[in-house]
Amino acid sequence: MNISTISLLIKRQFKENYRIYGIGLLVLIALLLFMFLLVHQWQDSFAGAVQNGVFIIGLFIAGGIFSNSMFHEFSNPQSGMWLLSIPATHSEKVLTSIIISVVFFLLIYFPTFYLADILYLLVTGKIGMEAILNPFKDGFYQFIFFYFLFNGIILLGSVIFGKHSFIKTLLAAIVLMVTLNYINTLILQSLIPEASIVSSTAFDSFLFRHEGENIKVSLFGSSDVISSVFVRFVIPISIWFTVWLKLKEKQI
Repeated sequence: MNISTISLLIKRQFKENYRIYGIGLLVLIALLLFMFLLVHQWQDSFAGAVQNGVFIIGLFIAGGIFSNSMFHEFSNPQSGMWLLSIPATHSEKVLTSIIISVVFFLLIYFPTFYLADILYLLVTGKIGMEAILNPFKDGFYQFIFFYFLFNGIILLGSVIFGKHSFIKTLLAAIVLMVTLNYINTLILQSLIPEASIVSSTAFDSFLFRHEGENIKVSLFGSSDVISSVFVRFVIPISIWFTVWLKLKEKQI
């Protein structure tokens, strides 16, 4: 793996798409401001940390579309062949796509969001340090790790599917998540037959009803640490590795 090659690939990506990225940035700002406007217009209908909600929605919508564009050439056979013919290894191409769609995207998304957030607070007269979103409050930063996972899924889908890969990937991911959650609930019900399982989240917790009350059971101690490492790092890295395998398979 050559750092200079990765640097050239990054420069090529921005040189060929700088206009689209510029327009996309303006669209992102408009989207965030529009969501803040909706929240303000119907503030009586929204409760809780609305800034957190806007941040998450913007992160996954913009991040998903941007990540999907990393291998958009595969939507066309000729463009796909051109991408595969670029004199760089598969690992260099995959690493470049990860650097751009994760590192660079987050470096742009954070200041863009806070720009929209500050404008919203200025207009509504709520400006203040305490009013600005704090990503480290109540562990909100954990959504960044979920973005790693989401990014890997979108990149994998863009390599596997041809046309309309973004929509196909989202549909496949939703079906997979629902299926895994259902299987996880079935396993819990078989292990704890006396408990009435209400809902469950794999590698995290489950909710069951006892005497009319919902009781949440979470992982504890070392199990929670292992689960967090597995979900935040092992799974995303495994998916990125699968992207490399699928890209290598296309070359063959």
